[in-house]
Amino acid sequence: MIKLIATDMDGTWLNAEKTYNHELFQKDFKLMQEKNIKFVIASGNQYENLLAYFPENARKQMYFIAENGALVAEGNNILKIDSLSRDLYDLIIRICQTYPYPIIIAGIKSAYILKSAGSDFYNSMTRFYRKIKLIDNLNDIKDQIFKVSLVVPEDKMPKILHELERQYPQIGIVAGGYDSIDFSAPHVTKASGLEFLSKKLNIMSDEMVAFGDSGNDIAMLKYVGKSFVTNTGMTSTKKVADHIIGSSQDSSVQKEIIKLLEN
Repeated sequence: MIKLIATDMDGTWLNAEKTYNHELFQKDFKLMQEKNIKFVIASGNQYENLLAYFPENARKQMYFIAENGALVAEGNNILKIDSLSRDLYDLIIRICQTYPYPIIIAGIKSAYILKSAGSDFYNSMTRFYRKIKLIDNLNDIKDQIFKVSLVVPEDKMPKILHELERQYPQIGIVAGGYDSIDFSAPHVTKASGLEFLSKKLNIMSDEMVAFGDSGNDIAMLKYVGKSFVTNTGMTSTKKVADHIIGSSQDSSVQKEIIKLLEN
């Protein structure tokens, strides 16, 4: 029996225009409410950004696993935060500074980008972060940090990711997308967020369904009882999925949820 459905956002729930079919969502949500199924958004995105995608009456009854599992919330109430230790944060920054690519630092109060990264980079990141600040120096940050993302050229991402995973097993390192690498505490994943909810809601992992497309979804897809990946997902992610479905452009996740629950 399905008791919880979790979905990634970018490339999974959201289409290329960063939106989704709201009519299908209303049908999904109604079915989940009728069957007492918990709905979870599990994303690498900022919590405030995720809330904004959903109507207020719906999001009050939803759960959110944000920043790849570093933050878990029920509606507007934050339930858990896993921040980086100072030593681990300093190590991640030193690693990122060995590459000639911009970084974005995610904290509780805001996300942060160095002014030296340029306005184009800042503007591109506003799609993922509603709270974002430009800073002159990393020392200007006075916040509790739980994720650092290195944004790299798409064609170089797999090689850099493999190198980092091999060299730094003490850090949680995953592909945040085709052009980003996310650093967090080693135990922090979308699966750890689901494990927290499993204990809180008394729902077993095999009673969960998850949808994803990227490297940061792999742990979650392995954790649940039934997993789905969009056909535009990464090859490594498709390998761990039980089922491959259509793309986010075709609202495939929303349609699959209806199929699962109407059957």
